[in-house]
Amino acid sequence: MEFRIKDHIKPDAKILLIKLRSIGDVVYNTAVYGPIKKHLPNAHLTVLVESASYEIVKNHPDVDEVLCFKKTSFLEQFKFYLNLIFTRYDVAIEMHEGTRGAVMCFLSRARYKIGNIFAKRSFLYNTKINFSDLKPALPLDYQVALIKKMGVPLENPQPVVHATEAWRKSGRDLLIANDFSPEKPYCIIHPGARKYDQWQFEKFAEIAEYFFTRFNLGIILTCGPDEREQAEKLIQCLPKNVPYTFISTEFSVLLGITASAKFVVCHNGGYMHAASAMGIPVAALFGLTDYRIWKPLGKKSVVLHKDIDCWPCTSKTMKQVCWDGKPECKELISPDDVIKSIQKICPEFLDK
Repeated sequence: MEFRIKDHIKPDAKILLIKLRSIGDVVYNTAVYGPIKKHLPNAHLTVLVESASYEIVKNHPDVDEVLCFKKTSFLEQFKFYLNLIFTRYDVAIEMHEGTRGAVMCFLSRARYKIGNIFAKRSFLYNTKINFSDLKPALPLDYQVALIKKMGVPLENPQPVVHATEAWRKSGRDLLIANDFSPEKPYCIIHPGARKYDQWQFEKFAEIAEYFFTRFNLGIILTCGPDEREQAEKLIQCLPKNVPYTFISTEFSVLLGITASAKFVVCHNGGYMHAASAMGIPVAALFGLTDYRIWKPLGKKSVVLHKDIDCWPCTSKTMKQVCWDGKPECKELISPDDVIKSIQKICPEFLDK
């Protein structure tokens, strides 16, 4: 007999949803928050994530509380687990399918500890859901299927990241502090990637030059905390007549700046997923990663990828030239490919 959550819990039940791992995984997970709250409007929904994804979930309008697991000292982790044990949730839904998430689900002492029946640590659940008949294929499908099997209606689920006014204000203030008027139209170029998945910096520079010279578009260069060197290499490739503003900041502020961008050019990664889920047009560069699985799901996003004989590949089958920082599947993507893709999703930038 299938488990229908509404038939087993009180209307104001405390629900814990566990979703660890990367930013991209958590962005996908945002697709289920709204349907859960719509189905159980009086329930208290708590989402448990890791620190990298905390800002994504913290201000989601359908989430009542966010727990943040940090890999810090033993004492701090002990306090975290102690809080988990004594809060006494009515339902704990484990959507991570890893050892840590399953243990958290078990320690929650929820009456219903729910997870995928085929997860390796499913013995830690007391309510095991089999959603294989729904034939999930993409990462989003697995998360939607689990919730759907619990009786929660989901139609055309889409990840949603909400840029708060506080994020936007912080973003505007940072642009002003860097002598860039936030009223000026701008795009974002985010060049960071692992060495074996890097698009050439001179091609990023060509994109910047094109949109500045043709449309007087402001160029905002951004990077993650460990990607400053890549941004500096791009800056070295920019023609002297192309002004730019370089921003390296915390993730929520970056999303505040992104919220007003005309479009974003970036590699596959957490930032790509977040920008796309905000509804910003995204031109996403894919190489090693399988775009058929990990593509951005926003309606205004476009994927750039070249299928070659050695793709799809893995770390075991990659060529030495890729490890050296010249992946062929990325090198075959031209600046013109990117420009035309942007013009498809942003027709205001078509040549007249």
